Amino acid sequence: MGTQTLGRGLEVLRAFRCEARPLGNRTIAERTGLPKSTVSRITSTLVSLGYLHRVPALGYYQLGTGVLGIGNAYLETSEIRREAISLMERFATRNGVSAGLAVGDGTDIMYVAWCRSPKTLTLRLSAGSRLPIARTAVGKAYLWALPQLERREAIAQIKQEEGARARAVMDRIDAAFEDLDRYGYCISIAEYQKNTFGIGVPLVLDDGQTVMALSAGGAKLDVTEVALRRNVAPELVQTALLIRAAIAEARASES
Repeated sequence: MGTQTLGRGLEVLRAFRCEARPLGNRTIAERTGLPKSTVSRITSTLVSLGYLHRVPALGYYQLGTGVLGIGNAYLETSEIRREAISLMERFATRNGVSAGLAVGDGTDIMYVAWCRSPKTLTLRLSAGSRLPIARTAVGKAYLWALPQLERREAIAQIKQEEGARARAVMDRIDAAFEDLDRYGYCISIAEYQKNTFGIGVPLVLDDGQTVMALSAGGAKLDVTEVALRRNVAPELVQTALLIRAAIAEARASES
């Protein structure tokens, strides 16, 4: 399979995002910008490889078990995830929130690890879930941490997608960046979904070569920004530092 074909195949798989509903070739073409004839060839190939499953009654497609196998293999072997997950679980339990570790993918942020306190009411997310960068605290923390050129390109893409809403979206991003500059975290309340909150902290590894973000969140009707800033956000910043130190120690012991 050529590089261009592989890249297009990945674009098709990304078009499914975190949705349960099947997608047709027309919708996939709209989301990827690829010609429908090209999409038809690629979906046929992906079905034969087990990465997509065709729903006969509809003629639509769903993600197949082959994709799950790749994702699970990555999650099980990812050094970063191994070192982060226990620290995230302790943080989530102590604070009664969910905790996630995420990376950017286009204008989305995708979780590679997710855990929650049993007492937490939160969005139904998991590893592999995707949320918009521009409308989440974790997404803004990731955006803030990107190298300058990559950040400019990402912001340009966000503005294009948001259209008439771009000014309001950028005002919230600018406010989040001010908090990140000053405190090392940003907060979003009822921005992505009503009655939810999120806190985002950047996690930069490998001398800036690996950019990720750590999140805390939940669904609470009575949450206040003051309480989040006093009790949860500082510990999330500290957890990010502990994760970075744990990864560095693990790599040093292996070398």
